[in-house]
Amino acid sequence: MRAPKSPDTPQEPKKHKSVGKTLTYIFSVILLVIIVIAFVGTPAVGGIAAGSRISFGSYAGREITYEPGNFLARQYQGIARQVQQEGREVTELLIQQVWRTAFQRAVYHEALQVLANEANVAVSDRAIDRAIAQWPEFQENGRFSPSAYQATPSQARFALRQYLRGVLVSEKVENDLYGAVTTSNAERDFIVGMAGPERRFRFVQFALTDYPESELVAYGEANEERFRRMDLSVISIGTSESDAQRIREQAVTRQASFEDLARSHSRDVHAEDGGDMGRVYYHELEPDFEDPSVIEEIFALEPGEISRVLRTTFGWAIYRADELPIAPDFSDSSVLAEIRRYMNTFERGRVEDYLRDRAQEFASRAREDGFSVAAAAVDQSPQLTEYFPVNYGNLPYFGTARAQANEAIASAAFREDFFRTLFSLPPDGVSDPIVIRDYVVVFQVDDERPVDEDTAEFLDFYLTHIVREFTQQQAQAVVVDEDKLVDNFTRTYNRAILGQ
Repeated sequence: MRAPKSPDTPQEPKKHKSVGKTLTYIFSVILLVIIVIAFVGTPAVGGIAAGSRISFGSYAGREITYEPGNFLARQYQGIARQVQQEGREVTELLIQQVWRTAFQRAVYHEALQVLANEANVAVSDRAIDRAIAQWPEFQENGRFSPSAYQATPSQARFALRQYLRGVLVSEKVENDLYGAVTTSNAERDFIVGMAGPERRFRFVQFALTDYPESELVAYGEANEERFRRMDLSVISIGTSESDAQRIREQAVTRQASFEDLARSHSRDVHAEDGGDMGRVYYHELEPDFEDPSVIEEIFALEPGEISRVLRTTFGWAIYRADELPIAPDFSDSSVLAEIRRYMNTFERGRVEDYLRDRAQEFASRAREDGFSVAAAAVDQSPQLTEYFPVNYGNLPYFGTARAQANEAIASAAFREDFFRTLFSLPPDGVSDPIVIRDYVVVFQVDDERPVDEDTAEFLDFYLTHIVREFTQQQAQAVVVDEDKLVDNFTRTYNRAILGQ
């Protein structure tokens, strides 16, 4: 066993930006669609050549392109610049997320344009002139500058007018869809109250991968037949039994090789390899047959022998044995890995029960001797979560359940029992074991703090925008018709942005 890691000192997670900063970022992004904001110049995160015109797909026959000054280009540039200002590390994944977000907004924008055309919604040239008069690039000393406007190339001015026309039309359709957003004082108090109190927890986790080899061996020995292996080839027929009988006859009489028949007639992933399945575990055939005796029949074949036509859950199959079965060797790491994979899939409850018993023993000792002492006894160091309130669904407006040492904890935020258990604990209280994905976790309350005034004021001020975003998300689900969308984003991104 490895030496304990300083059990008295929990591992401090990386610092995340405050709720206020998170909300500032979220709402600045939301307002890109609602308010006319200028984003010009070279893209700030992962760009393409100036003057390029690239198609990412279409919506209802309307092409969704990236070209200088259009909606997709401005959305991309705006999000990229915001990310850059946030100081986030620029990675390939982040660049792709920026592009994907811009594309999704462009899809929604085009869907609104389609609705506008169907309803004959339009905006006047005068409305566009007013928007241009307020455009930041054309302001000098807080007033519209005709000279700055005239200095802009005519092509850029035309592109800007087209962009503003589309944005203003989208705003009119959005207002028709969900109108003005109002909230009562009670709603405001409720939302602000959701932000706290916040708790931070210490935790120790027991992973499915901690299930000991001795238990794997014990299970394997009790189910030895399930982990026998055999090299097999197969021809899968989905048409009729008579077709399968005809193909088998050709294989048995050697009118054609088994491999050629598989390539010509088989309908499975092994066809291109001449039916070669490689080494197959007994249990891998179990889902294909309702009668286990059929699998015994296959494993009884001599090398080179061809089975009769067998009825499967997907049609008919003809097997050929390519070697004699091999009994499982429980000292072989690959066999143990297969047993672990099988148990995690089909005997998961058994594995979880074992780990839950270990975790319950830990929790009991932690209550008696202290969390750090109990952690050292199981060769672990307590880890820390971030501060978070009762935030069901990990809404981005409040602190979110997360921990650097276990990303799976974020998924628990979609479970009521998770919050009920953790926030009903007394100060320094230790929880019973909680199963979270591939872990059994025991928590202890480490600290609790109230909502800070800045966060409360921020939530109160931006509540209208929060409600509007929720409403807009619902509207997007209704407005965008997936049947009308041709999504070529991944292919175009790989070719045009990554050059692959």
